[in-house]
Amino acid sequence: LAQAVTCVSSVIGLESASMVEGKTGPMSLSPVLVVDQKAELGEGPFWHPKRQQLLWLDVLGSKVFCYDPATNSNAEHNFSELTQHTTTVVPVHGSASAVVVGTTEGLARFDLDEGVKSIEMHESNGSLHGPYVRMNDGKCDPQGRLWLGSISRVGPGGADLATGGAALYVYKGWEGPPTRVMEGITISNGLSWNAEGTIMYYTDSPTLHVDTFDFDGNAEEAVALATNRQQAFRVSDSFPPVPDGHALDASGKLWVACFGAGEVRRYDPATGEVLAVVQLPADAGPQVTACAFGGEGLDELYITTAHEFWDAEQQQAHPLAGGLFKVPQEELAKLGEAISGLPPWHFKM
Repeated sequence: LAQAVTCVSSVIGLESASMVEGKTGPMSLSPVLVVDQKAELGEGPFWHPKRQQLLWLDVLGSKVFCYDPATNSNAEHNFSELTQHTTTVVPVHGSASAVVVGTTEGLARFDLDEGVKSIEMHESNGSLHGPYVRMNDGKCDPQGRLWLGSISRVGPGGADLATGGAALYVYKGWEGPPTRVMEGITISNGLSWNAEGTIMYYTDSPTLHVDTFDFDGNAEEAVALATNRQQAFRVSDSFPPVPDGHALDASGKLWVACFGAGEVRRYDPATGEVLAVVQLPADAGPQVTACAFGGEGLDELYITTAHEFWDAEQQQAHPLAGGLFKVPQEELAKLGEAISGLPPWHFKM
């Protein structure tokens, strides 16, 4: 995302998340580093309630991690010999160890307890897109369908974007091919649903805004699930930043990873007002990719970071880039309200 998205604009035009003249700006919150992983493209945080662990990824390293806060350990599953990318990870409904994982070609499933040897590729892999497209972010809707989007890159090292070359798919169970429900996407990223399951929030990052869809989880046809797309709010007027992954809290406020700004912002999606800003330390760099609520009470905010397309000098300047960070409960409490996330949905096989 880093180098590629600069083609949108090289002029900084982000809306101020600090003091507005005559008004008090949004409260600033500070995270702590929990894993100094140095992942090239840390992504996809997902709290697993049965394991009490945070699942997350290094997309470009083809790795799935399981961070256990009780032991402060970070187990690793390396799929680099089987796929070039791991792009999202979602637990299987009712299981403590089975998960589905987005891959370069599509989707796979494996068992966290059995490891890489248990992987099974989906039958549709290889038929969904061409060589310059890979899967990207994905989440499950309240009915347990997996929404998995893609990204299209061209040029040396895949550093350039193919505008409109990606798509968004829906997997209803494991059997059978997914349905392509949206085309003309460039970087399919954040997906969230409100508590009632009637609104879907979605991000195609280079658009610079977060969109809403009316959501009908009981629609028979996949293309009728999400309709009436509208812009909810803009994150910036030009890069940096762009909106990346996001997560809804129980109050209906959307926490958005702002890639290029080194921060996560809490937005009121009804007005676009920035209510709080999590500022990553300078050593983490500007590439903030995603966030998810975790902990037993879903009252901590985990944040992933990256150093995509960086040379050695840039990495040396930001040695914590690619780490996993957390905003503890006591830090979130500074907002003067009890902050917790909505429980994420799992994949129904």
